Amino acid sequence: MLGKLSFRNAKRQAKDYCIYFITVIISVALMFSFNSIATSSDISELSSYMNYFSKAIAGISIIIVLVMAWLINYCMVFMLEKRSKEFGTYQILGIEKKSISNIFTLENLMIGGIAFIIGIALGTFLYQIFTSIIMNLFNQPYQIEISFSLKAIGITAIYFFGIFALVLLNCRRKIKKIKVYDLLYAEKKNENNIIKNAKGNIILFALSIVLLVGAILINNNEFANASNMVGRNIFIAIVMLIVGIYLFYISISSFIVKRYLNNKSRKYKKDNMFLYRNLTSKINTMSFSLGTIALMFVIILTGANVALLMNNLINNEIEMGYPYEIMISTQDGDFSKYKEYIEKNTKVKNMYEYRLYNIEEVGIAKKGFEGTPFQGKSDNKIDCVLGLTDYNKLREMLGYEKINIHDDEIIINCLKTTKSAFEKYTKENCEIRIFEKDFKIKEIRSESIAQVGFNGFYYAIIVPDSFIPIIKQEDEKLRTKNDINATTVKVGEEKNEIYNLDFAYKLVATTENMTDEKFYQELSNFIINQDREMTGEINGEEQQYTMQISLGNVKTKGEKMSQSKSFYATISFLAFYIAIIFVMATATLLAIQQLSDSEKYKYRYELLKKLGMDELQINRTIFKQLLFYFAIPMVLPIIISIPIILSVSQVFAIGVTMEEIFRNIGIILGMFILVYGIYFIATDVQFDRNINGNG
Repeated sequence: MLGKLSFRNAKRQAKDYCIYFITVIISVALMFSFNSIATSSDISELSSYMNYFSKAIAGISIIIVLVMAWLINYCMVFMLEKRSKEFGTYQILGIEKKSISNIFTLENLMIGGIAFIIGIALGTFLYQIFTSIIMNLFNQPYQIEISFSLKAIGITAIYFFGIFALVLLNCRRKIKKIKVYDLLYAEKKNENNIIKNAKGNIILFALSIVLLVGAILINNNEFANASNMVGRNIFIAIVMLIVGIYLFYISISSFIVKRYLNNKSRKYKKDNMFLYRNLTSKINTMSFSLGTIALMFVIILTGANVALLMNNLINNEIEMGYPYEIMISTQDGDFSKYKEYIEKNTKVKNMYEYRLYNIEEVGIAKKGFEGTPFQGKSDNKIDCVLGLTDYNKLREMLGYEKINIHDDEIIINCLKTTKSAFEKYTKENCEIRIFEKDFKIKEIRSESIAQVGFNGFYYAIIVPDSFIPIIKQEDEKLRTKNDINATTVKVGEEKNEIYNLDFAYKLVATTENMTDEKFYQELSNFIINQDREMTGEINGEEQQYTMQISLGNVKTKGEKMSQSKSFYATISFLAFYIAIIFVMATATLLAIQQLSDSEKYKYRYELLKKLGMDELQINRTIFKQLLFYFAIPMVLPIIISIPIILSVSQVFAIGVTMEEIFRNIGIILGMFILVYGIYFIATDVQFDRNINGNG
């Protein structure tokens, strides 16, 4: 008998809490698909860096399990309270509490089991889609086929049913302790208002605004000075943000209601009185829930944007730092072994050797970067210089047009993220003096020629070939001075000045096909390491020691792409995973709260019908009521998140443009509103059916 009763109740629950049921299915599907990816040998073999992907999923799964546990526990306790009168009636009829617990446990296990099976089936489909995306990212062929990972099913089952077991034990404990009277009259109990008077609400509301604004200002100040960032201040800002959000929702509920109900012209306009009274009866009990949901939304919006910023940074680093497939630097200019290996192991399109020169800094970076995120980031002791012929050859290899300059002109070629700073600088400083000669800055170019530590640090100065002999003399003087100072190191008050000089001789090559990690490793084996005897003065005593230094450096786009794509896949997929689970969980809570009260609202809306309100007007009122509940926890997080994101983005300003930052904000907000909106529309449709008896 208990089995039949449990089965009937399970069917009814699945219908009444359809949105919750669907959310659990999708959560299981995502959990299973990501666990399948983590255990897939095809994915791990794509790159040595993809091993971190499975470890990251294992770490993120802890967060997902906690969120799912919170959602399932909230929904089960919520359903338990809503069915309290039913369970109280069972007790009056003589059914023991243990049997009632068994009924509740069995029916929820039925729902969970069905959700798990459907979720695994859906997860298998999602796994194929995600795997094909990752394979395509690495330019690897992939054929979709139905396959199951028993290990992934086992991990997902442990997570899912472990959550269900703990939540059901909690519910069984509640049923065991609760009295019949409390069961029969649980629905009539209301949560007491935390703040009894309007003055208390106003004080809390003002305090919440102060805390939120203060948290944003501290956050902005810390990230604006990232080099001197204080972890304690960031922690204080986070605490202020959390407390401010909860105080805001504790105070805003009563604050809004009192404000609007005291405005008679607004109070009696159309259906406002009805909506405000519904608000009064519900919103106070939701203050803590709304605060929790809003906090999760802040995490979603901020975290997802940071993930996109990291992806932008990675992609831009490849674009700006690895325009050529192979880039090699040496101290002696001997590339014979490198060239022999390259020509034997890949198809070369173009290959070019040239010389990069270093001179003492002429003032461009110090003045041009002043007041920008790049201030202090560049090595202000030196500037990197290229001759016009070499510059044009590098441009030609990448398909750019040839540039001409006169003997009294120079060009600054910089990263695209620094272009606006240099353009602002050249409006006020159109000339620059290099070794007693004045040059006119002809233009600022931002085409990438590997200026992330290869052909300069963020920029290079392009000079006429006729000026190269003078530049070469200064470069050699600088290197000689640097070698002497580097060999004898003084430790104490006086230190020898050492310049951060790059290797002088360069080789770049473009190839028919992208190279791989093995190619990079084997090419790097040709780098010569040299033991250098160093003399250091420590506490007045001269000491000698040996230091091993590299006389070359190798970079390949293939190896960097392998590393970056692995990181890109990890960040993108995990950010999507967390964001979708968080949004679904929070939207589900709001939907269940409203749909579970539809019976109570049904009586109120029937009164409106008797008072002459037609079905269209009722549907509009329902829409406004639900819109208010769904908008309250969404608006504040959007307002808070945007300045936080802009503050955090200052850390990425070196490699990410402002256009990309604002585009990211738009993408994340659009996706967030889309998913959230789907839940809102589904809730509105089901609520309307419950009220009008159409479903």
